[in-house]
This record gives sequence, structure tokens and C-alpha cells, in this order.
Amino acid sequence: MIKVIAFDLVGVLLRENDFLLDDTEDKIERLFGKKMSDDEVIENSIKITDLKKEDVIKSIKKIINNIYDVRYNPIKLKDKYPLVKLVIASNHVSYINELLKKEYKNVFDDIIISSDINKYKPDKEFYMELINRCDVKNNEILFLDDNNDNIGSASILGINTILVKRNDDVEALIDNYLKKYLIFNHK
Repeated sequence: MIKVIAFDLVGVLLRENDFLLDDTEDKIERLFGKKMSDDEVIENSIKITDLKKEDVIKSIKKIINNIYDVRYNPIKLKDKYPLVKLVIASNHVSYINELLKKEYKNVFDDIIISSDINKYKPDKEFYMELINRCDVKNNEILFLDDNNDNIGSASILGINTILVKRNDDVEALIDNYLKKYLIFNHK
């Protein structure tokens, strides 16, 4: 039975729009999602841009607010599957949390961001954190990501997975998966 649906961010819940970044912003944005803490992203940004720390942080926030649009809001899933927890599980800088609170309000039961926990997909430790925080068995999680490596490593651990492609209807993917396997927790 599925007790948790976990979502990656960019490519699943969020999409990158065509906002033009200047050279400095582009250099900073390329560090998002890498295996680095927020402090490491800031330090590396300072080195490659010569900006001060406070200016790097402002740039990170500006970039996040300008380049991402909501691709999918799983609020309807709360009604369809009220006993299923919804979780974000993504590699990103923690500054993304401001956008998530604004766009998704209280949709998610937990938000797991790599730079907050210093664990990164596709490493096993990231998924173990997801399993432990959700307090479920591996096979009680359905994980959606747009990256084959992340899907592969989650699958090896026994987590149910869906690879999301650019034009996929995320909600239909979830509904079809849950109906096909009849493994969801409902009223």
C-alpha cells in the first residue's frame, strides 16, 4: 500500500521558464542541485562572481523566483487520497523553501531539500532520510522524478517509482499507477 507520494521539484512540480539570466546569475544557477550545502553554494558563487555574500543570497532568491513556474500542484491528491502523505524530495538549495511556501502553502506533509540535510540524490543516504522521516517501509513510497539515475537508485532500495517526462500529466501518472497496482491508502 502506498502511504507516501514523494516528488522531485524541477521537472516534476516546477518547470524552468525562459527567463533570461545575466552571466552572473547563470553562473550561480548552475550550482543549484549540485552536491553542495547552501554555504558551499554561496562560497562557490562568491569565488566565481566576486559578489559579496549578501548579494549572492539576493541573487539566489531572485533567480529562484524568476526561473521557476508551477508545473503541477498536487492539492487534488489530498482529496483523492487523504491518508497518503505528500512529500517533496529534491536536490536544491534551501532558499527554494520560500517559493514552495508561497506556491504550495500547506500541501506537503514534509519537505526534504538536499542542502538542508546534506544528503543528495541519487545517493542511498538521501532515500534513507526520506524513508526514516516518513516512518514507512520502502515499498510504501511512490517517488516521482525526471532523472533516470534518481529513479534507478530509489528503485534499487525497493521504492516504487515513476519517471516523469517533460509533457507528462503528473496527476494522471499517479492515478494510473495507483489504480494499476491497487496500492493506495484511501478513505
